[in-house]
Amino acid sequence: MTEPTSLPAMETMPDVRQQVDRIDTEIIALMAQRFACMDAAARIKQDRNMVRDEVRKAAVLQNVKQLAQEVRVPVPTMAAIWEMLVETSISYELQRWDQLRK
Repeated sequence: MTEPTSLPAMETMPDVRQQVDRIDTEIIALMAQRFACMDAAARIKQDRNMVRDEVRKAAVLQNVKQLAQEVRVPVPTMAAIWEMLVETSISYELQRWDQLRK
């Protein structure tokens, strides 16, 4: 895993808020990339039943738990966030799969 980027010194609340806003912008950009992957998966998978892959979901969640532990962020919180992200991604991919095959 890559090390998280170190943060500049934050001495005031505006400093903190500026960093949070910057991080949120980066997260949204990464989410756009992740959902572009879901677009590609919807295009590539020929069978709609292949969209939901519980083995892959379990692997993704396990990986996130390991990564969270390595960087010392709350594992249960990250697992819950990723559970929602994966389920949302599956729902999105199913919608895209259907749209591509109308």
